[in-house]
Amino acid sequence: MAKPSSKINPLEFQEDMLGGPDKEKITPESVKSAVADHVQDRARRLHEKYGSNIDYSVLLKILSDRDAVRFPVTIAFDSSRLEPGMFAVAEPVERKEPEDEEEAEYREYEEAADNFVVVVHEYFKDKLDLLPPMVLYHLVTINYGDMATSNDAEVFGSGVLGMDQEVYYSQLCDLADQITS
Repeated sequence: MAKPSSKINPLEFQEDMLGGPDKEKITPESVKSAVADHVQDRARRLHEKYGSNIDYSVLLKILSDRDAVRFPVTIAFDSSRLEPGMFAVAEPVERKEPEDEEEAEYREYEEAADNFVVVVHEYFKDKLDLLPPMVLYHLVTINYGDMATSNDAEVFGSGVLGMDQEVYYSQLCDLADQITS
């Protein structure tokens, strides 16, 4: 515990919070494990909330649910922004500079988070009910950034959809094959 004092040494406070010499240290492996556990738990809760039948309209509800996605997310169809063979990618949205001081104050107070867009291959523009598995896969990188792995994305997507992870992965491969055929 930090020393009861009006002035707390930041290094002592950090050591107390992260663990002193006799406490467990945070390691890259423990962070990966914590992220994996959180991904699995969040997927389970979303599956309980939205069920297995996730179509495009339910996907849009998930995207607006801050328990599911930490940041506002939109979907755009633009094949030119994808590498060959990719069906989708998540990208941060560039923020425009505030036009005036009042808008700048509002932004600082109201929204510190960025927005994201999941860019989907144009092939799927008229196949909206095929989007949920692809978009769910990318929500992990939006929520966890570089700490997320492809396995976390598979665990999350398959968990939300209530399906076996290998079946989910196979479904994603089939979707990717549709744009390369």
